[in-house]
Amino acid sequence: MDEVFHIPQAQHYCRGQFDVWDPKLTTPPGLYLISMVPAYILSPNLCSAEFLRTTNWILSLLLFWTIYSLIKQLRPGQSTTATAVTVLSLSLFPVSFFLHHIYYTDTASLLLVLISYSLSLSHRHLAAGIVGFLSLWLRQTNVIWIAFIGASAALRQIQQRAHIVRPSDSLFASIIQICKWAVRFDRGLLEIALLLTPYALVAVCFAVFVHVNKGIVLGDRSNHEAVLHIPQIFYFFSYVVGASAPTILPLASPKWFVRQCTAKRNLVLGLCLGIAMAICIQRYTVEHPFLLSDNRHYPFYVWKNIFRRHWIIRYALIPLYVYAAAAINRCLCKDTTSIWRLALALCTAAVLIPSPLLEFRYFTVPYFFVRLHISSRSTTRAVLLEALWFSAINAITIWVFINRPFTWISEPGQLQRFMW
Repeated sequence: MDEVFHIPQAQHYCRGQFDVWDPKLTTPPGLYLISMVPAYILSPNLCSAEFLRTTNWILSLLLFWTIYSLIKQLRPGQSTTATAVTVLSLSLFPVSFFLHHIYYTDTASLLLVLISYSLSLSHRHLAAGIVGFLSLWLRQTNVIWIAFIGASAALRQIQQRAHIVRPSDSLFASIIQICKWAVRFDRGLLEIALLLTPYALVAVCFAVFVHVNKGIVLGDRSNHEAVLHIPQIFYFFSYVVGASAPTILPLASPKWFVRQCTAKRNLVLGLCLGIAMAICIQRYTVEHPFLLSDNRHYPFYVWKNIFRRHWIIRYALIPLYVYAAAAINRCLCKDTTSIWRLALALCTAAVLIPSPLLEFRYFTVPYFFVRLHISSRSTTRAVLLEALWFSAINAITIWVFINRPFTWISEPGQLQRFMW
C-alpha cells in the first residue's frame, strides 16, 4: 500500500513542516491534519507509524456509530436485533475493515461522507455541507457524493411538500411529476434552493481548487489521468452482488432473473443492454500498468486469472453484469424512487468511469449507499449470514497479509504483503 508515502508525509506535518510534500501523493492532506492533532496536544512521539495507524482505529469506531445512526434514520421501525446485526455486518465489510488497520485515507473519507449523509437525513443541511467540505480534504471525488447527498435531500423535500415521486412510480412518470410541480413556481422552489445552498458552496469551493491546482489530482498526475473506462461500472455491479450475496440473492435470485428474461420486453431490453456492454468492453476496457504489475493487490490476480485468461471471458461475463444490475435495482426498488436510483447510478459512474485503475476500494462509498438502502428487505438471518461471510473473508485476508509475505527481485530483503 502507499503507507511508505503517507506515514513520512504525516510525520512532516507533525513536525510543522507544511511546505514539504511528496510528489507521489495524489490526495489532499486531511488525514495528516487529523493525525497531527494528538501530536500537538500530547506528544510528537504520537506520530510514529504505530500511533498513526491508531488514527484509523479510532475513526473506525466513529464509523460504527455513524452506520448505526444511519440505519436508525433509514429504518426507524426495524427491530433492535435486526439493526444490531445490520450494523455489525456493514462494519465488517472486508475492504473497509482491512483498511482500518493501515494508515490510509479510506476510513476517514467514508466516515465523513456518511456523516454528511446522516446530517442531511436529519435536515441539518448546513452541517452536512460543512462536513462534506471537510471530506474533500480526504478524497477529491467526494465532491460527487456530496452532490448526490444534496440531490437526495432536494428529492426528499419535493416528496414531502408535493406528495409526488413514489417508489412505485416509473422514471418517466417521476420526471413529469417534478416538471409539472416546478413550473408552478411556488414557494417550494425557494425552499429547495436554500436547502441546496450548502452543497452548492462545496461544489464552488471544489471548482476553485481545480482552477488553482490546474486539475483534480495532486502530485503524481502521470499515473492518474482521467480516461473513459466504462466497464468499471460493470465490475461494480458484480462486485456488489458478490460481496453481499447472502442478502441480495434471496431478494433477486438467478432463478428470478431467468423468469424475467422470458418476457419478450425484458428479453429485448436485455439483448440491447448486452450489445451495448459488449461495445463498451471492446472499446473502453483499460489495463492500467499498476494492475498488470503490482502483484500485492487482489485485483491483479482477478485480472490475470479471469479477464486475461482468454479474450472471450470478458464478453462471457456480460450476462452476469446484466443480472447484477437487475438484482441491485430489484433490491432497491421497494424503498427508493427511480430518480434516486438514477442519481446514484450517475454519481457512481462519474466516480468510477474516469479512473483507469481497477481498485476494489474505489467501490466502497457507492457500495455503502446501495447496501444501506436494501437492509429493510433482508431477513435478519440473511444479514447475519452476510456478517459471517464478511468475517470469514476478513480472517483469510488478514491471515494471508500477516503469514504469507513475499519479496520482489527488484527489492531484495523488503517484505511485500497481499492486500486489497
